[in-house]
Amino acid sequence: MLSKSINPEDWLAALDEGGFRVTTVQETLIDIFAHSEYPLSAEQAWDAARQSRPKTGRATVYRMVEKLESLGFIRRVHGYQGCSHFVPTLPELMMLFICLDCGRADYLDSQPLGDLIQHSEHASGHHITDSRLQLFGACADCQQNA
Repeated sequence: MLSKSINPEDWLAALDEGGFRVTTVQETLIDIFAHSEYPLSAEQAWDAARQSRPKTGRATVYRMVEKLESLGFIRRVHGYQGCSHFVPTLPELMMLFICLDCGRADYLDSQPLGDLIQHSEHASGHHITDSRLQLFGACADCQQNA
């Protein structure tokens, strides 16, 4: 589950420290992204925000999604419904799994990825500073229900 490691208060504090004015609508959007178990598009975030704040503007949501992505709080999921969906970014190196049946997202144990990166650095001489490994398949729940 994505939301176990995400604390929306950390995002709000970082925005405040960065000098960004944070509105109640933006707080709502941060909460939506931080607690979602599924990759969300800006449109889906807008729909969710309007559940509690009906007058939320679409442009406000799209600007906030751009801001959260540029600050590294959320990351784009490539290869999933047109690369227009986002999940929270974790501070540590993690592998992202997306269930193609139900859409649920989960971060997986990163040790195998860390070992692969370390081996690759040693073998190639390159210094690897970031990774965006995304895995797709069927989650355990969907496999049981199949």
